[in-house]
Amino acid sequence: MDFGNMTRKFLMGEWNSSVSTTARIASIKEALQSLKPRTKGEKQRVELALENLTHVRREHRKLKEQVNILEERLQVLEEGRGES
Repeated sequence: MDFGNMTRKFLMGEWNSSVSTTARIASIKEALQSLKPRTKGEKQRVELALENLTHVRREHRKLKEQVNILEERLQVLEEGRGES
C-alpha cells in the first residue's frame, strides 16, 4: 500500500471521485458515531459535529432537489428552443 501516493491524491482532490456525496456524509456519520469520547468536552464536540452533519445532509438534499428542478427547466427551454 503506497501511503505517499494516497496522501498526494487526497491532497490534490483526486481520491474516490466516483463516491457520491451522500455516501461520504454517511461514512463521516458512522465514524463520528463510533467514537467513544472520554470527557464531557469531547462528547459535546462529537454531538455538535453530528448535529452539523445533519444540517449539511439536509442542505445537500435541498440543493440536489433544486439542481434537479433547474435541469428539468433547462431541458424544457432547450426543447422549446429546438422547435423554433
